[in-house]
Amino acid sequence: MSIKIRIILIFIVGLAFGLRFYNVWDNPPALSWDEVSIGYNAYSILKTGRDEHGRFLPIDTFVGYGDYKPPLAIYITVPFVALFGLNELAVRLPSVLFGTLTVLLTYFLVQELFRDTLYKPYGRSTFDLPTISALLLAISPWHINLSRAGFEATIALFFIVLGVVLCLAARRNAKLYWVCWLPFVAAVYTFNSARYFVPFAALGVVVFIGKRVFVHKKIFLGGIILSIVLLLHILPHLLSKEARLRYNEVNIFSDISIVERANDRRAYDNHSFMSAIFDNRRIGFARSFLMHYFDHFTADFLFIKGDGNPKFSTQDVGQLYSVDLPFLLLGVFVMLAYFRSQAVLLLYWLITAIIPAAVARETPHALRILNSLPTWHIFIALGIVVFLSNVHKKKVRLICSILLVVLYAGNVSYYLHNYYTHYPRIYSGEWQYGYKQALDYVNSNTSKYKKIYLSESIGRAYMYTLFYTAYNPERFHKSNTSYFDAAGFYHVDGFGPFIFGSALPVLDDVSLYIFPPNQVPTGVKIVKTIALLDGSPVLTLFEK
Repeated sequence: MSIKIRIILIFIVGLAFGLRFYNVWDNPPALSWDEVSIGYNAYSILKTGRDEHGRFLPIDTFVGYGDYKPPLAIYITVPFVALFGLNELAVRLPSVLFGTLTVLLTYFLVQELFRDTLYKPYGRSTFDLPTISALLLAISPWHINLSRAGFEATIALFFIVLGVVLCLAARRNAKLYWVCWLPFVAAVYTFNSARYFVPFAALGVVVFIGKRVFVHKKIFLGGIILSIVLLLHILPHLLSKEARLRYNEVNIFSDISIVERANDRRAYDNHSFMSAIFDNRRIGFARSFLMHYFDHFTADFLFIKGDGNPKFSTQDVGQLYSVDLPFLLLGVFVMLAYFRSQAVLLLYWLITAIIPAAVARETPHALRILNSLPTWHIFIALGIVVFLSNVHKKKVRLICSILLVVLYAGNVSYYLHNYYTHYPRIYSGEWQYGYKQALDYVNSNTSKYKKIYLSESIGRAYMYTLFYTAYNPERFHKSNTSYFDAAGFYHVDGFGPFIFGSALPVLDDVSLYIFPPNQVPTGVKIVKTIALLDGSPVLTLFEK
């Protein structure tokens, strides 16, 4: 690597970190309930060695809300909580750092993919493609959005890209076959969607490496066996009914309407032979799967608005920039034409990464298909390099380069303006904004009240209370009133002076009540009103 490329790469990594770190403690405007769960469980592990449910150093899963979170992201968060305390920075910094490192890994991924290849259509070496690929991921609205919140998916993506890089590098250094599969194991311990994608990714890399694997088959098999042994710790959970709880809640195959539609159509056709073939639930589920799968390729999702969930998109920019579109198409065409094996691997990676999300009802889903990055950006980068390299006149090439920089600068500036100026104000309610501000008052006035009633209208009130009061984990283990409902989800009715619920209790003179404005009775003393960043009241603190 030349000094010039090193300087450029340092700049790209620094840019990636800055875009992901700047003001991350305030924007997104509040912690989601998954973030506070990760943070408090990390705090509980730090203080007691046990999770919120009292399990000692769980290595298979953290029960959480009954959603059974993979454990690695929580353990990664522990040292950050130790360093910075139980706050937004500690919870989000792991995602910031792993997201930044994924940008760096993208450079080495592209370098390994094209190491022995020249760009035959225009006779240039490959050094441009790795740097542009890394730069595009660094400024990607998709990756920036998800790297700025405490999402396990961002950490899992790092491990997946690292695993692919090490597997490709093992072609030159066979000893890496011992360890190149370990990042895939780490991804399985980090995020649910990664568990389904990792076998596809590992298989794709093995096929890409081809016969070279068998040259060092003993080391290769040794690394595989080591990885399988490490997965044995989590295997019982993956096969358990608890692991299927979340899947059963969101998957398309539990959609009874598809079965009812098939039955109605067969009855209408008098249960004919043709109806048995075409109007059966299997056809219905296959059709539903394809519809949900191709939702991820719509122009609205990719280039215009992005994911419909404001946690994953600003709603003003697609998951990719609009300027990316022509270069994405050109990059796919050129790679298929001239770099067939690389194209097959990257397209296989992209296609299989979407499969886990396609079996869920909520599509398109930017978080669940985050594993498809950075394949999109590699294709786009190739399109840019091919376009510029085929402009032979230097002055015209310079003009095109400047125009391209201006277009990307405009796209990035528009995204960042919306993200920092309008996004927090418009969508603070989507991030459970209000609990922190209410609990800040509680922390300053706890001695005034014997009981504090907190509504669950925004979200998991008990976990926000644990997080923002830094409640003693051992005391919580011993004193909480909790249960699992019929669906297997975990609820806490109360602990210490805190009582949670949606219904307003009978008022007394020694309690504080925190409820939405529409539940506040007349004649009470309003202590404080919490408003969203757009000015809409969300919680009212009052006494009798």
